[in-house]
Amino acid sequence: MVQSTITDKFQTTIPLKVRHALKLAPRQKVSYELRPDGSAVIRPIPGLDELFGSLTLNKPAASSREEKQAAHEAIAREAGPEALQ
Repeated sequence: MVQSTITDKFQTTIPLKVRHALKLAPRQKVSYELRPDGSAVIRPIPGLDELFGSLTLNKPAASSREEKQAAHEAIAREAGPEALQ
């Protein structure tokens, strides 16, 4: 069993064995799952760089021109007709 101590500010250092096992990096976010029995599970939240490429599209990616056009259309929709007056 690995242990650490909680400071007066409710901070703790995650022990080296745990950091390695969870593949944690500095400034990485973690989530806590509280269980009914009073225990908690800590899980790393993956960074954006880890998620890159994890989604596949059923169509080719839009060009920058198409993305800009879609953004302009979305802004116009959100502004509504009253923005034209």
